[in-house]
Amino acid sequence: MAYTIVPLSSENIKDLTFLYKRVFGNKMTLEMVKTKFDTSYLEMSHFGHLAYDGTLPIAFHGAIPVLMKYKETKILAAQYGDAMTLPDYTGKGLFTKLGKHTDEQLKKANISFVWGFPNQNSEYGYLNKLDWIYKERMQRFNIKTGTLPIEKIAKKSALTHRIYDSHILNVFKKYKTQKIIKGSVYTNNEVVSTVRDEAYYAYKSFTGNFTIELDDVLFWIKIKNGLMIGDIETPSEEKFHIAFEKLKKIAQNNGIGEINIQASPNTLIYNLMQRYQTPLDSWVVGFKNFNSDFPLEHLKLTLGDLDTF
Repeated sequence: MAYTIVPLSSENIKDLTFLYKRVFGNKMTLEMVKTKFDTSYLEMSHFGHLAYDGTLPIAFHGAIPVLMKYKETKILAAQYGDAMTLPDYTGKGLFTKLGKHTDEQLKKANISFVWGFPNQNSEYGYLNKLDWIYKERMQRFNIKTGTLPIEKIAKKSALTHRIYDSHILNVFKKYKTQKIIKGSVYTNNEVVSTVRDEAYYAYKSFTGNFTIELDDVLFWIKIKNGLMIGDIETPSEEKFHIAFEKLKKIAQNNGIGEINIQASPNTLIYNLMQRYQTPLDSWVVGFKNFNSDFPLEHLKLTLGDLDTF
């Protein structure tokens, strides 16, 4: 059967909410979807392709433009994500078709390379159907705080969820800061990674993340199924460990059961966290180069670079 494939636009983006709910069980509002794919701060937006069976949206493959840096040079790349297909339409090659259409769309927009974190469902497709290069695996740390996970329990009803969210935002309010974390992966490394500037953080804020400061250490965090740390900035290793213990105590006292961190291996946050736990392998980090001179074998990322952080 022939399906209709069309580029993502401000008109058809409403169909993504249907796919998020049916494929992921994710209640992404239309406003959240619009914000996610509106990267006009980079003077471009709405990358990806939808497939339709008649008027029914059946699959999507999207990409988010992002400014990347190597040494002092900056170029535009894109992060792939949100590859989703209705269950009745899997196995029909839509993942690959939509990905190839989006590759061509990105090339025409002068995107230099693409990268992402394929999960267990899309890893094979990216590496074997879309010709991505396997870089390494993100390393995951799940630090238990030793408390009853009230945060997770509270989410079982809309009322308790709202009450808990209000409480936790009030707890962290006094620690919030507007300071910018420039990217811990750059510490003592010549790497390729995201440009962390005010425009980047302003764009990423739609997911509810924020930065706090504890004893001169910055933590970029999000409260969702635990306390997620997107990145850090610290004046010293000693200060980090003091501040991390304080953060762990705040989480423990407020019903957050665990602290979740992911980062590329051999980065600052990866090295610091090994004091607490042996890491576990997580998502693949992969990429495909279109025309960049960047040494993409030096690509390094943190959990904050995930499109949903």
